[in-house]
Amino acid sequence: MKIDTQYNTLPQMNAESSKRDKTLEKIAAATELSMQDSASRTIADMLQNEISTISQGVMNANDGISMMQISSGTLNSLSDQTQTLNDLSVRYNSASLNDTQKQALQSEFNRTAESMQQSIDSTTFNGQALFGSNLSFSLGNSTVSTSLSGISTGSLSIDSQESIQSFSDTLTQARSDVGSTTNALVSSSNALLDQISAASAAKSQIADTDLAKAITDFQQSNSKLNTAQIAMVHQQDALRQTIGRLLG
Repeated sequence: MKIDTQYNTLPQMNAESSKRDKTLEKIAAATELSMQDSASRTIADMLQNEISTISQGVMNANDGISMMQISSGTLNSLSDQTQTLNDLSVRYNSASLNDTQKQALQSEFNRTAESMQQSIDSTTFNGQALFGSNLSFSLGNSTVSTSLSGISTGSLSIDSQESIQSFSDTLTQARSDVGSTTNALVSSSNALLDQISAASAAKSQIADTDLAKAITDFQQSNSKLNTAQIAMVHQQDALRQTIGRLLG
């Protein structure tokens, strides 16, 4: 009688064991082992460089938006204070007031104007004055530039409504510049985020492991390996019993 000592489960065990180990390596490294060719790596590296460049562009855009928000806050405050100056000027230019009353209004006007100038001078970002500056923000593949006019309260005079109106017009133009620059930066930032998403998806298809799939593959391989091991144990037990009966 010929005894079959060939274990048909061994090839399956070896295959599943190898598959399981490779899948586990993928999970640990989060990188497809198949991406060993230089072309795939070159493309993946190029996409990563693109993502890094665009990400820096987003950071620059966000800095620019912050700078515009600071400028806008100052302009809003100046606008409110300009209305106060206008009210003081209207009151001052009344024939019903005596010199003492006019002097009090002049003092309040001067204090308000000085406070406004201090606000203008202290409107900075990272130590850089914002008003009277040419600002340029590199966004990787594009640039957003703006010039914020210098603003000074030096020409304001309580007895000149024209000087106050001219100052108000300057603020209006500055607010328009800040608003348009903010919109451009926000729009550019959103476009850059879309580019990052697209580049990341492309890189993922080339280089990144789908961990959910990898884990599922690992579980399946491990399950098949366990089944093969159990089958092998049963075969060995059956073989021992057969040999025992023959020898007994």
